[in-house]
Amino acid sequence: MEQKFEQKRSEILNQMQHIDRLRQGSISEQYYGSGSDRQGPYYVLQGYADGKHWSKRIPREQVEQVKADLEAGVHFRDLCQRFADLTEEATVTKDEPARKKNSRSRSRNATAKPKRF
Repeated sequence: MEQKFEQKRSEILNQMQHIDRLRQGSISEQYYGSGSDRQGPYYVLQGYADGKHWSKRIPREQVEQVKADLEAGVHFRDLCQRFADLTEEATVTKDEPARKKNSRSRSRNATAKPKRF
């Protein structure tokens, strides 16, 4: 069974290794002005790092690449979570003692009253 976990973990790491671009945050389309003076759109990439908000304007010609980078970031975080879940599952499986189902050998509670027949 350990081999199954290791194989899946290796597959996840391999997928992570092939991600060569990623970004975190979100991109929004914004306008300024109102009515007939409305201008835009312009694009802003924003997010949080070290508890602080940051933002950066993105030129129109880079928007599609930034969107693809953001999708890669989401995919990378998903792979990280899958790796963590799989590793935890392997740890729990490895740590659980092998028991027989419906085992009759049960320890009695020292404070429990004996059964009367």
